Amino acid sequence: MSSSEVPHAGFSGLVVVADPEDPVATEVRDYVVESGHEAVVLDVFDAAQTFTVTVGDGAAPVVEPALPMMLRLPAPPLLRISFDAEFQLNECLAHLWAVAALTAAPVINRPAPGGLGTSVSASAALTELRAGLPAGSVEVFSSGPPGPPEPDGSAEGAGEAGAGEGAQWWVQDLASWTTRPWPERSPGSGPYRARWSDPDPLFENVVVFGDHAWPCSSIELGGLRLEERSTGIVARLGLELASVVWRISPDLQRAHPVVVEPFPDVEQLRMVWLGFGPRLLKVLFP
Repeated sequence: MSSSEVPHAGFSGLVVVADPEDPVATEVRDYVVESGHEAVVLDVFDAAQTFTVTVGDGAAPVVEPALPMMLRLPAPPLLRISFDAEFQLNECLAHLWAVAALTAAPVINRPAPGGLGTSVSASAALTELRAGLPAGSVEVFSSGPPGPPEPDGSAEGAGEAGAGEGAQWWVQDLASWTTRPWPERSPGSGPYRARWSDPDPLFENVVVFGDHAWPCSSIELGGLRLEERSTGIVARLGLELASVVWRISPDLQRAHPVVVEPFPDVEQLRMVWLGFGPRLLKVLFP
């Protein structure tokens, strides 16, 4: 696979490491170029061949060239294509981990010591724990669509929601990410995740970039301090650029975080681009 964007000799702009078809990657590249800087989108394999890490006796590692980077690494294939292809991918990812962790240049989504992944989990309950949030309602994972739990904890029949979590049992197909209220069935084949929530929820998205945050709607929710709370959640999860989805009570007096997205989609970013875009340039080209 090739990104078909080969940096020229003396290139000094932004390297976005992503699937070449990633809409966010192409949007960021175009914005950076229109702002007077260079930028390319490279896939994992081309990006790994762009950088060299040199380790000398007693000297600090040196990454060349020292270029600003933005990581939006695609998820690995669910099924192994071949042993050789998987080996090559893992070698390139390991090299990029070292490059992004050691370079002196700015890196958006710089990897932590634990690797290229994030602390965000498919389990909302586990993500809440890692983010230092109060425990929410019971969460169930199952190979088949799980019914709501009864008060005694069994997974059969109707049950009661957790305190303040809402009265509707929602079931999500983790293969297609479609969510349906029980007893409706997802068109996918599972596995499934289920949890209590509101029957007719209201949501607000907050995009976080470092210590800055921007809500995606114009609804006045200042009393809920969503920007401040979102930056705290993202920082505790070790993220830099992310979005936090909040469930808002019908009276607009309470908010509960329900999803942390470590890779915001292009529509979320476009809604806050007037704030996010200039901040992006300041971070990448200080």
